[in-house]
Amino acid sequence: MVVNMNLPSPRLSSLLTRLTDWIPISEFEARMRDYFEGDRPQAEIADFRAKRGAVKSLRDEVTPVLHHIKFVRVKGEIRFALNNTVPDCWIRETPSAEPQGLEVTVAQSREQYHLGKELTEKGIGRGFVGLPDTAPESAFVDRLAKPRVMYSTASPLRAIAFGIKLCLQKKNHPKFVGLDLLIEAPLRSLPNERWSQIENELREAAGSR
Repeated sequence: MVVNMNLPSPRLSSLLTRLTDWIPISEFEARMRDYFEGDRPQAEIADFRAKRGAVKSLRDEVTPVLHHIKFVRVKGEIRFALNNTVPDCWIRETPSAEPQGLEVTVAQSREQYHLGKELTEKGIGRGFVGLPDTAPESAFVDRLAKPRVMYSTASPLRAIAFGIKLCLQKKNHPKFVGLDLLIEAPLRSLPNERWSQIENELREAAGSR
């Protein structure tokens, strides 16, 4: 029997189906917690790390939104599109309130794909590569073929600031007017306090769009 590894598991399929309808944020958080704490197929874990297959929307859209609403303590209801429409999700305080659209994008997305793939294939992975999404595929292959090396604070600051600015450029379009923009970035490559060094730079870049 041939198994299609792109098909979601029943638990993932049930989760994604529920998220396409309005769901209380408390239930959304609980369902996400149950999914990640429960048994998941190894292929699904690998796909999540590498941002591919049926789990890609969970990795690139749903999970960043989960982190965001927990951080800012959003209350109300949420609904995800889980397709190519704009925006990626809607949030409203009550069923009668006007929904606010939220568009989600990922900085250093290709780097995260390659690092997730490396982790699955080798059982250990590095935390930072430093190549922009605009780099050719050969550059990622060459960099990952080399041993892991230490990096200075300046390297991730430059790379991730550039990656966030690329996201701002991509979303600088009339169809996104009126929406909130959420950019996920790989900030674990440095201690939290280090990122304050580029905060003003990014505020200025966002304000000019």
